[in-house]
Amino acid sequence: MTSTFAFIKNDFNSTLFPLKTNLIMAQYHGNELSDYIYQKVLSDSHNGDNFLSQQKVYATKPRGHLRRTVKLDPVAEYFIYDLVFRNKSIFRTQVSEVRRSFGYRIVNGATIPVHVAYAEYKNHLNDCTSRYQHNIQFDVASYFNSIYHHDLSHWFAGKSAVSETDSYAAGKFFREINSGRSVDFLPHGIYPCKMIGNEFLKFIDLTGTLKSSQIIRFMDDFTLFDNNPDVLKQDFIKIQQLLGKFALNINPSKTYYDNKVGNLQATLSGIRQSLKEIVTGYEEVHTASGVELIETQTEEDIPLSKDQVDSLLILLKEDDLEESDADLILGFLRLHSDSLLELLPILLTKYPNLIKHIHSVCAGIEDKNALSEIINEYLNSENSFLEYQLFWLGAILEDYLQGKRLYGESLIKVFELSVDFKISRAKILEIPEQGYGLKEIRDDYLKTGQSDWLSWSSAIGSRALQTSERNYALNYFSKSSPMNYLVSSCVQKI
Repeated sequence: MTSTFAFIKNDFNSTLFPLKTNLIMAQYHGNELSDYIYQKVLSDSHNGDNFLSQQKVYATKPRGHLRRTVKLDPVAEYFIYDLVFRNKSIFRTQVSEVRRSFGYRIVNGATIPVHVAYAEYKNHLNDCTSRYQHNIQFDVASYFNSIYHHDLSHWFAGKSAVSETDSYAAGKFFREINSGRSVDFLPHGIYPCKMIGNEFLKFIDLTGTLKSSQIIRFMDDFTLFDNNPDVLKQDFIKIQQLLGKFALNINPSKTYYDNKVGNLQATLSGIRQSLKEIVTGYEEVHTASGVELIETQTEEDIPLSKDQVDSLLILLKEDDLEESDADLILGFLRLHSDSLLELLPILLTKYPNLIKHIHSVCAGIEDKNALSEIINEYLNSENSFLEYQLFWLGAILEDYLQGKRLYGESLIKVFELSVDFKISRAKILEIPEQGYGLKEIRDDYLKTGQSDWLSWSSAIGSRALQTSERNYALNYFSKSSPMNYLVSSCVQKI
């Protein structure tokens, strides 16, 4: 990985709302984005050019909960990847063998994959559980939404390897993308922000007054190990006090004492006990918040027999199946996607949190016309959809179902259902499909003079038009704002 674009491209499919508008801008117009940022946005002589306030979005979490974050525009997203990539040396390895943190760094030109870091973390938890009698597990409540932007700005500026220009730029970015609001600003789900969030908490790892024999951390999930429970309790109090200096709090509902790996009697559901019996080698590791546990499991392809597949399909039909259990089962079945086709209507309706995982499973379904019919029927059978669902349904249509039965009808349905969700609607507008009335819809957005996700994605979606027709509409669109001009000039290169 040798460039900002490579960093963006490598992380693209892992993000919560991967709009191709940003990827295309970085690929074809990276130099221009960089020039605009460093010569205008960060220049005192261009007061009219700033980081824009970002669009709020809501990803899904288990049991009907939502994850509130922002979708960064092409300029802001390019900047944060570029800033972190150029300053990658400040994101250090673990403090010591007894103060360990895992993942979220760039090593030898490549990011550490989450599943690799998590596997190492899991193995170390297992090892410590066998060596120490006591442990405490906990996590920081709503960590990314609770960080104070001045604290993060000061932390970044305090790094000796960071230039004054980058210190100023980071502070301006953190402040302006959230319209000056001091918390709830750090974007979720993108690797550079995960690197920042992980490194910021390293002040805990570096605290010399903590006495636990082992302190292990995966992002904001902590586990303390020692043979003396009093030592653990004292450190737990000290860590809460240290976090409190930054207005960060421990989540009481996710704090566990002596929660040993393998001690499943109190916590393992009947479904997961069945999983352990069906899939040899499956091991569940309980962590305080389960950070990215599901992504880890889906990286592991376990060969299954027909009987195992049939048994897992039966489990998916259970009425009391939890979303986390269903997600694990989908991970095991991803090499047998066609077996899931008849269950997709149930999965789509019952587990809205699994829609991104369902998107990946759809890649392996061979009968794409049948899949298209299922998606269309689902879109027409529900009255209420979450933003995250509509976005990933649009991604399924674009990535797997172009030209298939009911494709156009489904595209328009997602567009209509996304009336209150700009990012989900932008997902449809950026698809270079000119039929089904989409060309005319984009023309309307391009002619209004607006500068937002609906017009930017419409411009990107027009990239497949004949050059003269495309440029005619883009010339007027480009005059409305600096962002419009950047997007327009990028599309005219393609």
